[in-house]
Amino acid sequence: MSSTSVLNDIPGGKSLLEWFGRIPRFHDAKLLEISFSGSGAGLLRIHAWNMTDQVDAKGYFVLDKHAIVTLILEGVSAISCTDFDMVPGIIFDLEITKTDQSFRIE
Repeated sequence: MSSTSVLNDIPGGKSLLEWFGRIPRFHDAKLLEISFSGSGAGLLRIHAWNMTDQVDAKGYFVLDKHAIVTLILEGVSAISCTDFDMVPGIIFDLEITKTDQSFRIE
């Protein structure tokens, strides 16, 4: 996400910023659910967290601020999925941008 203002324009976005204390990147987040209906509605459910600079006893980065983020979509006009073969899956990158009066999720 390129700026805080995009999340401020989305219902629940301010709470998301407050919880994570920053703009969430969703890198390596788990895609728990994805669904779309013929009516242009859809849903993405994502398990996200903050990765800290701390390392645990096994050498893994310590993760905190876990949250299940649900994006409820309306007026979906196009869908393009690549490397989509399973749920749950791992998200490489998720970006939300504003275009005129709608949003684009990539």
